[in-house]
Amino acid sequence: MSGNGRIPVGIRRKRLRIVVTGGSGFVGSHLVDKLIGRGDEVIVIDNFFTGRKENVVHHFGNPRFELIRHDVIEPMLLEVDQIYHLACPASPVHYKYNPVKTIISFFIYI
Repeated sequence: MSGNGRIPVGIRRKRLRIVVTGGSGFVGSHLVDKLIGRGDEVIVIDNFFTGRKENVVHHFGNPRFELIRHDVIEPMLLEVDQIYHLACPASPVHYKYNPVKTIISFFIYI
């Protein structure tokens, strides 16, 4: 492979099935854009406590994108290759409003 990080023509990497918790938030939605852009299948799990559907709406209709409204403190069973866990209330105001939920959101069951 050359030093520029590109995969030579004819060699393809496996398409991954990836979960992004908090994928409709600022950081999560940018990660989703990159993952979709490189050809992966992405499942966003978000309860929209701080995230916004507008951040991922441009992926609606893409067969490699799925959005599930769900709170990560509740169990969910999915078969995936990777998990990016970015779900968490994103500001001190939200931490103060619901500190227990904030702490629990850091624990994801794998």
